[in-house]
Amino acid sequence: MSLQERLEIIRSSPTPRGEEQAKFQIIAPILQNLDWDPYGPEVLYEHPVGGKGGGRVDIALSSSGRVVALIEAKAPGSDLSSHVGQVLGYAFHEGVDICVLTTGLEWWLYLPRESGPPSERRFAVLNVAKDPVEQLLEDFEAFLSKEMLVSGRAEKRAKAVRKAGLEAAQLNKEIPSIWSRMQTEADEELVELLSKRVYEKLSLRPTKPQVIAALQGSPIPPAGIPADPPEAPPAPPGEKQPGIRRKPRPSVKPTAIELWGERRPVSSHKDGFKTVLDLLWERHRDDDFDRVLEFKGRKFPFAARHPGGVKYGDAGQYYEPSNSGYFFDTHGSAHDLERKARKFLESFGHDPSELKVLYD
Repeated sequence: MSLQERLEIIRSSPTPRGEEQAKFQIIAPILQNLDWDPYGPEVLYEHPVGGKGGGRVDIALSSSGRVVALIEAKAPGSDLSSHVGQVLGYAFHEGVDICVLTTGLEWWLYLPRESGPPSERRFAVLNVAKDPVEQLLEDFEAFLSKEMLVSGRAEKRAKAVRKAGLEAAQLNKEIPSIWSRMQTEADEELVELLSKRVYEKLSLRPTKPQVIAALQGSPIPPAGIPADPPEAPPAPPGEKQPGIRRKPRPSVKPTAIELWGERRPVSSHKDGFKTVLDLLWERHRDDDFDRVLEFKGRKFPFAARHPGGVKYGDAGQYYEPSNSGYFFDTHGSAHDLERKARKFLESFGHDPSELKVLYD
């Protein structure tokens, strides 16, 4: 009779009434299918462990005079968790590779010599009545067959399974909290990725505040709309109505720009524009960088794939960040260059207000 046939019979038979019936109606027959002779000298019943004052384990599996596994049997329906200390204590004194706590229908398998609490030393739980037969066949053969136990391969396999289980438990605990922090703290890479995916799907570029709102489960706010310029105060009779004039900026060159919390020294507005382009290329070179080609003035694009594609490219007024193959028009006033820099930032999902031009 094969182990598969044996398991099918056990699953269809009445549950044994006590520990002894479980031992001889379920446990011993399974061991026999795993090449252990239940009536031979290598299967030891009521085996003494722990020396004087110790106890007796229900079944010890031995080979060439060495015990390789211990099996402690309990009645079906027993709470195995209240007997874990007993079997681990036996296994510690005996120095075995693997020990088992079982009702015949439920099997808890341990690596007794590993460190950690008992829950971390348990590497497998088998339920003969409920688990798929194919999985039971694989696990019984891998961990309790005579060949695997005697050769030491059962212990190696069990250690690998335990390690994978502990790692999965750690990931199961940590990944949700990491994901939650990425959403609530607006992880920069996540914001950029979501912005990119939205653009690919909708051809719309959400602003950074809109992406953050989506990640945090808040309503998406409308994008900022530039305010209308204030009306000029009425002119006194006989005087010409004045236009609205911007407060003149001191005629000094910027000394630095600040972007994404980092300060970078610059020597001019053009230098600041080039620095923004360098930072964008450094951060987004693996993204859809062709989006910079979408922006243009009245006749000429702000960026092209060759120098002659921008307005004054043939005159040398272009910039290529880090041999990227993208050429940007650098001709224009300080206001024009700053406006273009902010447009490029926004196209990659950044808030344009993150760019600060410093004059001190």
